[in-house]
Amino acid sequence: MTAKTMARRAGASGLALAFGLSGILMAQDAYQRRGVEPVYLGARYCGRCHWGEESGEQYERWLKHPHSRAYASLWTTQAKEIARLSGIPGEPQESLACLGCHATAWDTEAWERDDTFVLEDGVQCERCHGPGSEYAAAEIMSDPEAAMARGLRKPTERDCLMCHVEKGSHTAVLGPSGFDVEVWKERLAHPRPADGHSHRKHRTDLIEAAEGSAAGNPRYSGVRACTECHRGPAMGYQFNRWRMSPHAQAYAVLATEEAEAIARQEGVVGDPQADARCLDCHTTAAGLGPAHLVPGFDRSDGVQCESCHGPGSDYGTEDARGGGPDTRHGEAAAVTEETCLGCHARAHGIAFDYATAIEKIAHPAHLPEAVLPKLYKTPLNLAVTADGRELWIACEASDSVIVVDTASRRVVAEIPTGGQATDVAFTPDGTLACVTNRLDDTMSVIDRATKAVVETVATGDEPHGLSFDPSGKNLFVLDTGADCISVFDGRTRKEMYRLAASRNPWSLALSPDGTRIAVTNTLAALAPLRTNSHSEVTMLDAGTGRIVARLKVPDTNLCQGIAWHPSGRFAFLTMNRTKSLVPMSRLLQGWTITNGLAVVWADGRVDQALLDLPGLYFPDAADVAFTPDGRWALFTSSGSDRVAVVDVEKLIGMLAAASDYEREHVFPNHQGRPGEFIVAFLPTGKSPRGIAVAPDGRTAYAANSLDDTVTVIDVESLSPAGEIDLGGSKEITKFRYGEQLFHRASITFRRQFSCHSCHPDGNVDGVTYDIEPDGIGVDPVDNRTLRGILDTAPFKWSGLNPSLPRQCGPRLAVFFTRLDPYPPEDLDALTTYICTIPRPPNRFRPLGADLTPAQRRGKRLFERAHRTDGAPIPENGRCVTCHFPPLYTDRMKHDVGNRFPLDTRFDFDTPHLNNIYETPPYLHNGAALSLEEIWTRFNPYDEHGVTNDMTKDELNDLIEFLKTL
Repeated sequence: MTAKTMARRAGASGLALAFGLSGILMAQDAYQRRGVEPVYLGARYCGRCHWGEESGEQYERWLKHPHSRAYASLWTTQAKEIARLSGIPGEPQESLACLGCHATAWDTEAWERDDTFVLEDGVQCERCHGPGSEYAAAEIMSDPEAAMARGLRKPTERDCLMCHVEKGSHTAVLGPSGFDVEVWKERLAHPRPADGHSHRKHRTDLIEAAEGSAAGNPRYSGVRACTECHRGPAMGYQFNRWRMSPHAQAYAVLATEEAEAIARQEGVVGDPQADARCLDCHTTAAGLGPAHLVPGFDRSDGVQCESCHGPGSDYGTEDARGGGPDTRHGEAAAVTEETCLGCHARAHGIAFDYATAIEKIAHPAHLPEAVLPKLYKTPLNLAVTADGRELWIACEASDSVIVVDTASRRVVAEIPTGGQATDVAFTPDGTLACVTNRLDDTMSVIDRATKAVVETVATGDEPHGLSFDPSGKNLFVLDTGADCISVFDGRTRKEMYRLAASRNPWSLALSPDGTRIAVTNTLAALAPLRTNSHSEVTMLDAGTGRIVARLKVPDTNLCQGIAWHPSGRFAFLTMNRTKSLVPMSRLLQGWTITNGLAVVWADGRVDQALLDLPGLYFPDAADVAFTPDGRWALFTSSGSDRVAVVDVEKLIGMLAAASDYEREHVFPNHQGRPGEFIVAFLPTGKSPRGIAVAPDGRTAYAANSLDDTVTVIDVESLSPAGEIDLGGSKEITKFRYGEQLFHRASITFRRQFSCHSCHPDGNVDGVTYDIEPDGIGVDPVDNRTLRGILDTAPFKWSGLNPSLPRQCGPRLAVFFTRLDPYPPEDLDALTTYICTIPRPPNRFRPLGADLTPAQRRGKRLFERAHRTDGAPIPENGRCVTCHFPPLYTDRMKHDVGNRFPLDTRFDFDTPHLNNIYETPPYLHNGAALSLEEIWTRFNPYDEHGVTNDMTKDELNDLIEFLKTL
């Protein structure tokens, strides 16, 4: 092993051997107390001893096994489709969810991997047996018990099943796996021969090395050096293609009985892996000594790049692994038919056709453009320029902002932005437009005249709404994923500081006098179990950029759109009133989820009124805009494809005439009163979200997110006046149709709510529900995210639904919607959409980033097998047992001691932990308002993991690690 690993082991050598057999556990604890951290060495290091017949060809068996190609397989079209069906954006080989089963040490930092370790080697020995630095020495491995004391593990069937259990995404693409543990145990078995003797030489020089080279000698670098550059989409996945080809296994096949038989026919006596005649075609640089090889060159990699293209020092980096200078003084040898025939003409009678072969192994560096077409636009929010001539629309699916000429009602420009463009705002002088990009955590700054992005600014997590103050001094950006408000210098676009908002700040509105900015927060504040929650309107001073008030909106959630009345006396916002304290059987009485508006008065008072009429609900009210004269307020309903027109004076007059009791208790729940102040319902396209009114007050525009249009409304006649086509595809794919169904309330009794109502953006609404019609308060269940859900079956906290079709089919109709279930075609489309809902990047640990010291300490606690005092923790008391990576769920039910008095069951499905920081409250009933409360309030007897021996700081460290998952 390298000097790095040797230094790590210094001072610990022989520790486990100092104890007898009865002291192995004590040795492990002593080892931990000394702070020894084992590192991964890689399969090639293991292969130094574990190869050849004397070892049972263990290394060769691995080379020929799919495990060695697991990483390489992530480049295939099947892998990309599986990733898409798992809600994984980007490259599968850059996703921790994919690498978790397709690579070894995928979640480690650089210091945890020795220089000999190569991630691209896929599922290696140490994936099953643990990092090898502390047990790999021959004197330790010769004593199995001592090796186990130093960290050697023997895998169990459960270890295999954590990756090989049936996954919905894989089944959809590859069909049922038919994984049988017993069959695979036989296929994977790699015991040593009983006698341990053979005519083959037990070699330990797989990896050649040389300190120098003879003058003028070209040197072979090996495929690992080529891999440094020739991988990933930019280079046509050349390494992946090689690794999955027979060339990569050419050396390993020499250890098979078939190869030995062929060797005997050719007159080879002894080991084919040691015979020059065999090696000449089955390895690269056969017969050459160390002077011709770069340190680290590995013969076991078979027929490598340089077998065809010549030694790399002639045309590439002299020593890619050593970081040497680029010494390009030649070109790779051209591959011709003669190149291939050098070996294939004598391939033991196997026919060879050059044209077929060269097509099969083709590996161009530059693939045809493989960017998936952006079929749809998905407009979310829009803004009209001050002169009324242009309409700018932020489009989530096309990652762009579309500019429409309002006179001709035609698209005049589409400007690429960052991922998932969400909202748009103009600078006070109107020269620039700023667009938030939710996926990328950026803001695009666009020159209005040239229609070009002139700057990209980093923001907080998942930016949504944004607004300038009237002077342009301050720019406020809502970081929805981080529950905060970023305040930028409006002129330099430099972030100055952040303000704490409530949960998921969503939209904001500047008061007419320019002094205040009101911010909605789409998720309600966390509330104790069996109590009503409330939402918050965060009020800012636009000039000072400081929070001046936090106003409560009782009994509400999903507060989204907001707008000030031109008088500045009040603002309207959209909201849901989700009644989580009554059983969902009350849906038949129209009492489970109601939809409406809140009136936020300048003095801080908040009133509420519904937009639902008896038998005609207004599901998922998304946005609101006033006409310039203040007469009308226009609300969009993304769940029913309508705009409601509210007579503002009538509503305000009704509130003024009501008693305080009526304003607090009657108006928020009275479905009869909206008929008095709603003057019209106007049809729109599918799922309208943002709405804006032109400065002259004659026209309004509603962005129809799921048919890529904008409905034009004639404000004077209160009627639709046309539609603007934004250019999205007219083809309705299964995915798009499922997305439409997800946001449509037509499946619900009286059209009260949609799937989106409880799972906004595919995530959670933060509400605990009493789903079953079994009595008030019995079996309340916390809502769970749909992001990355497909491979985490079974579903429900009870784990009773084995599939998404079962989850979203009859069960949904019986307990949620109270109407006929989806027809089979609709159900298939809906579940297809649900499983593709993307998981946003983790904001606590970007891909490839090192852990912080606190996160690193927390990882040890998450994986620990011993208490602080050294006593072993039972396997079912360890965090990592039930929350097994990479999905961090074992997909089984467990009793973790959290049965409450009104629960009828005691065992619950293990939730996955990916982006767990996004989804409070926690536990099956939402009783824990924070991750900390899971173990401080609700784990008194260490039934939900052993945590009571942890200090406060240690528990904080554990939580810091959990937030990185």
